[in-house]
Amino acid sequence: MPVFRFKAVNQAGVITSGTHSARSIPEVEEWLLQNHLSPISIEISADQADKVGSRPVGKTVWLDKFKKVRLDDLILFCRQTATLIRAGVNLLQSLTVIAMQIQQPRLKEILKEISVKIEKGASLSESFGRYPQVFSPLFRNIVRIGEETGNLDRSFNYLALLYENEKSIRERIKMATRYPKIVIGAITCAVFFLMTFVVPKFIVLFKNSRVELPLPTWILINISGFFSNHFFLILLVIVGLILLYHFGLNYPDFVMTRDRLHLKIPVLGELSIKIYMSRFCRVFSVLTESGINIIRSLELSTAALENRVLVSMLDEVRREVEKGTDLNHAMSQHSLFPAMVIQMVTVGEESGQLDTMMGKVADYYEVETDYTIKNLSTLIEPILLLLMGVMVGFIALAIFMPMWDMMNVARG
Repeated sequence: MPVFRFKAVNQAGVITSGTHSARSIPEVEEWLLQNHLSPISIEISADQADKVGSRPVGKTVWLDKFKKVRLDDLILFCRQTATLIRAGVNLLQSLTVIAMQIQQPRLKEILKEISVKIEKGASLSESFGRYPQVFSPLFRNIVRIGEETGNLDRSFNYLALLYENEKSIRERIKMATRYPKIVIGAITCAVFFLMTFVVPKFIVLFKNSRVELPLPTWILINISGFFSNHFFLILLVIVGLILLYHFGLNYPDFVMTRDRLHLKIPVLGELSIKIYMSRFCRVFSVLTESGINIIRSLELSTAALENRVLVSMLDEVRREVEKGTDLNHAMSQHSLFPAMVIQMVTVGEESGQLDTMMGKVADYYEVETDYTIKNLSTLIEPILLLLMGVMVGFIALAIFMPMWDMMNVARG
């Protein structure tokens, strides 16, 4: 069994070293954690290296580097960082320890690279900024605030809470939309089956008859014929539209139009506004509570919004506040701000407790978001039933109306 040399830090922050026999590096890490030691480095002994082959034990497969960093990975990273910094472990040592414990290969590699950059004098937020695909602007801004105020542990703790809330919302939306997705999938399969196998047989029957075809039947025949004769063209158009959509994401005007339409979707648009208002108010509350001025807080809070329409709206609010306008008056010029947000901001400005009021607004919209998600399936169900009824009714009319006419002709 190979022998590994390790360096680790105990609960008192003292670095210790030694050796341990194990089959792999993860086993050594587990043994250290069981003994209340946080690993800093683990490597196989030089005299044991030839016994385990040329490939180092525990080496990551190169394909692992392309695995996506999930919310769970970021939550774990933020929690561990906050805990170590709060315990008095310095930043560089904390990142080294976490890089040893993190199981996600891509994040492990990024943390090692960030440690090297920090050793060379780069700031933590600047180092995170080199990986925009993993660390969002909001993440980097919150870390920057922690660096400026000396409260990095609070920043990482808040980020962990923020990502946990986002994960919870995503999972609840998936559960709430599971039934609608099944219904939509069933409708799509049913229509495809009818158009492919059932309708063509009736079309042959109708064309051989002397009965004048009703309008619904004529429409159905043409739709079925178009699908049958241009199947690959339709498939090509669908693929082309998907590629065109992704290409359009490079243009701000296209993104702005998409986000504006998104906010107007029944039910889902209202839910999105509640989620965004909750995020904005929570981030704004944390920033102002940390002593950041209103203008800077507005600037950083926009990173919590993924909708370009709302980002543009907040930029306009910030510019008005810079000119000396009260925050509540600047917000009241935009209809997308709910009346409750404006009222609470007014109370907060008058009482000097703007951070507290914004925190309460965030609490309110989190509850509203939870309620809306729980009832999402109920709200969407009538739309699905209406859609199903229209489609089934149209196909039934298109098939049975000429059959009734044919029966009348046969009778005389």
